[in-house]
Amino acid sequence: MLCAMKKLDFLKISFVLRKDRIENGIGPIYLLLFLDGKRTKISINQTCSSDQWDEKNGRYQGNSAKATSFNEMLEKIRLDTIRVYNEMKHFETDITVDMLREKLTTTSIDRKKKLMEVCDIYNSNTKKLVGIEMNKDTWARYSAYRNRIGDFISKQFKVDDVYFVHLKYSFIVEYEFYLKTEVKLHQNTMVKYLQYLSRVAEFAVNNEWTERNLFQNYKCPIKETKREYLTASELDRIMTKEISIERLAEVRDIFVFCCHTGYAYKDAAKLTNDHIDTGINGRKWIYTSRQKNDNVANVPLLDTALEIIDKYKEHPKCVNEKKLLPMKSNQKLNAYLKELADICDIKKPLTMHIARHTFATTVLLANGVSMEATSKMLGHSSIKTTQIYGKIVESRVASEMEMLNQKIDKKAPGDQKEAK
Repeated sequence: MLCAMKKLDFLKISFVLRKDRIENGIGPIYLLLFLDGKRTKISINQTCSSDQWDEKNGRYQGNSAKATSFNEMLEKIRLDTIRVYNEMKHFETDITVDMLREKLTTTSIDRKKKLMEVCDIYNSNTKKLVGIEMNKDTWARYSAYRNRIGDFISKQFKVDDVYFVHLKYSFIVEYEFYLKTEVKLHQNTMVKYLQYLSRVAEFAVNNEWTERNLFQNYKCPIKETKREYLTASELDRIMTKEISIERLAEVRDIFVFCCHTGYAYKDAAKLTNDHIDTGINGRKWIYTSRQKNDNVANVPLLDTALEIIDKYKEHPKCVNEKKLLPMKSNQKLNAYLKELADICDIKKPLTMHIARHTFATTVLLANGVSMEATSKMLGHSSIKTTQIYGKIVESRVASEMEMLNQKIDKKAPGDQKEAK
């Protein structure tokens, strides 16, 4: 029995459940075309449970989210079919159902990609860039981004995948709400998940699997976070503290080294003597690039950092592993830093990353080093990232205002009158 059909000239369009191919109560949905007394069926690569299919109307039954999404997809296919048929009429006087079928299967239906399918292709392609344009850790996060989209589709639409061309702008709005309320991601982490979705959409556009990136103008702002760092007095307290426990003394030295070079844990852990050379100013420099983004992060070595390097040059671990410092795992270092904070009466949550923040604020910016030089040494991709540190260095603002005040005070009374 045929479903109710929509008529356009001599073309009739409907959707049917193939009862002859039902397995375990689920059968494939076909697009049924009837033109000039002939008909043909085209698979749309979708299935439906026989007890949820409305045979009379050729639609998914009910008003659930899945039913709404499924029926919107069917309507999109129907409209695409009409569009293709009308386009053919401009060039052909006699259109047969076989001609229409061929046109649809080569340009409109079979070539459509699904979102998760595109994610897998995108991830497979970007994996080839590991070691060239990205590191393994960055690429590994792509799997998490992809899986989270899959979880959302499964929960929201009760299906494993959705056709890319059937997505609406509301998809990303609802996805953000899901990440925020159910997954409870931090705002800035959530931004990365949404950026990934937009990049996948742009990838689909570039491969002509969809006409436009619906999500390219979606805005999800980065939330400015508080960046903990040590003040000069807190750093001095750690540096001058007498520590008899060798394990903690080593951890203290590693932390202080990072406070005077700005290297994150992973970057400090890979440093060797080969990274040290004489710079343009005649002093020793470390020449390297950040593991996170491969940006150059060359740093002139301050005396404190040089003393720590010299202190450990004969350390068995440094000799055996050919490293500058007797590094431990990041987990152990952060655990030992809690002990160090206790014995030094530091109330802030001491971690290896606080050392990097301290270098940027207390060691560099607070002492008048320019934003440009600070950005270069930190290996930032954009100076906007560095400017975040500049906002929190109140001591620099106070120092510059004090210098201004002194300049004003030095003006002679006669000069001030003359200026008037």
